[in-house]
Amino acid sequence: MDNVLQTWLLNQCRLVSGSIHAVLVTGTPGKGPFNRIVFWPDKSHNPAVLSHIAKACLGSKKAVVKTRNSKMAETGEPLDAMACPLFMGGRLFGVIAIAMVARSQPVQKATVQLVQTGVKWLETMIMVNGSTAKKQLVNLIDLVATGLEHEKFTVAATEVANELAERFSCYRVSLGFMNFNRMRVEALSHTSRVDQQSNLIRVIRDAMNESLDQGTTIVYPVASDHVLYVARFHSELAKLQQGAAICTVPLVKNGKAVGALMLERVPGKPFTAQMAEQCEQVGLLIGPVLETRRREERPIFSKVLDYCRSWCSKLFGPRHLPLKVGTGLTLATLLVLIMAGGTFRISCDAALEAVVSRVVVAPQQGYIAEAHVRAGDLVQKGDPLVTLDDRELLLEQQKWQSQRSQLFNEYRKAMAGRDRAEIAILQAKRTQAEAQLRLVEQQLDRTELVAPFAGLIVKGDLSQALGSPVTPGDVLYEVALNNEYKVVLKVDDRDIRLISLGQKGQLKLSGIPDRKVAVTIDRLTPVSISEEGRNYFRVEAVLDKYSDLMRPGMEGITKIEIGREKLIWIWTRRLVDWLRLFIWNRMP
Repeated sequence: MDNVLQTWLLNQCRLVSGSIHAVLVTGTPGKGPFNRIVFWPDKSHNPAVLSHIAKACLGSKKAVVKTRNSKMAETGEPLDAMACPLFMGGRLFGVIAIAMVARSQPVQKATVQLVQTGVKWLETMIMVNGSTAKKQLVNLIDLVATGLEHEKFTVAATEVANELAERFSCYRVSLGFMNFNRMRVEALSHTSRVDQQSNLIRVIRDAMNESLDQGTTIVYPVASDHVLYVARFHSELAKLQQGAAICTVPLVKNGKAVGALMLERVPGKPFTAQMAEQCEQVGLLIGPVLETRRREERPIFSKVLDYCRSWCSKLFGPRHLPLKVGTGLTLATLLVLIMAGGTFRISCDAALEAVVSRVVVAPQQGYIAEAHVRAGDLVQKGDPLVTLDDRELLLEQQKWQSQRSQLFNEYRKAMAGRDRAEIAILQAKRTQAEAQLRLVEQQLDRTELVAPFAGLIVKGDLSQALGSPVTPGDVLYEVALNNEYKVVLKVDDRDIRLISLGQKGQLKLSGIPDRKVAVTIDRLTPVSISEEGRNYFRVEAVLDKYSDLMRPGMEGITKIEIGREKLIWIWTRRLVDWLRLFIWNRMP
């Protein structure tokens, strides 16, 4: 019994890819204690890693999966743990626990199903063990191992057929599987290629279908007159082989016939009842294994088609009410989207800008003496904004006034002395002094900067910069009209082709989210702007009405009305455009 458990555990861990170590705990079915323990690959791994999940599985009698249960000692890679109960005749027989490489949830479910299928193999082997010698049981397990060794299904199926032909002294063993409700012979013993169109293969297929249709093992020649099955096609096959003995066993997986195993012996060596029973046991062992491998190696098209057939059978067959209701609702929703229409709008970011704005710059070099306003203040035309320090200019003014007086006195003396040369020189100096004085007076007049018009200070705060130097051209304030705004839209380059002058839209500002303001497209700018990894076009729109709560720089969302379109087009246009670019980019 230990050899059976050890061999089964070995083959099961080979079947589950990514297995690191495992433990098999068994005992008296339905009673316990569960103290017979088998390890794989050896006892070097810490048994406590899997003991907890094994106990949980024994307690719940259900499969248990624990993600990231432990780590690999060498690399620190996380390992999942899975435990599956073993039943013998409906009674709990033990549990298998496997530590394996971490995997996704769908793969975990598939692994649990694979192990649960393996549990049926173990139950069959134990049943065989009660009526078969140990040597013969080991041979059957080796036969299953043969079906797991090779990577390709056709090679594995051929090797299994060769092994069966040798063990049962057959001159030919055939393996067939259902493919879209049609029998297909996949492997023949001692034959690498199967010609599906040959007459022999057609007769073999008919005989296999005969066994599957009746759901029973067919032995020919019939040993008793009390047999209740039909063996017409087996009779035809036997005549083609000069009276050969035939035994055909249905292959079953999850209660569904998936294929057939046919063994043929030379005339005069019929299959006994005991041999037929052994063939059935072999079919129970290798049928699920080979069917699983065959389905895994199918082309993608076959898998998709099989899934569609299964889905249709559930949809139009009995039961599966949630699927039927969900499909009906989905079709109804799709029909509504195709038939119904709606207003198509394009959403884009928007910001308010003043229609007219002016900047107040430093007219000359100097220092800030006083700041009268700051950003956010409302001003009237002529209101003072900032005053520059005029002390140096006043001293300069006194200097030139004094020099002008001095030159005037010298000019009078020269006039009294009738010195024409001196008079001309002094006249020129006097004119220069007066020009310098006028220049200083003009600079004094520009030390106080005033608002060019009534509006709102949108930029500038010099209250924290008193005494700071300024140079000509430095921007001190920006003043904008307070009652005239334009809306600047950032339209995505994918939507600019749908925008035209005169289109209507609605604007909602973040600062006034409870109000909608109508806008009209007024100007398109044919220059794109890159921002945050996307390309935008600047589009200007005018407001139909203004609000006292509006301020330049406020941002929001604008929806531009394009026209009426089908709902399905509105919701899928982005995806369709992306697919067009993707396909065009991939085409040669």
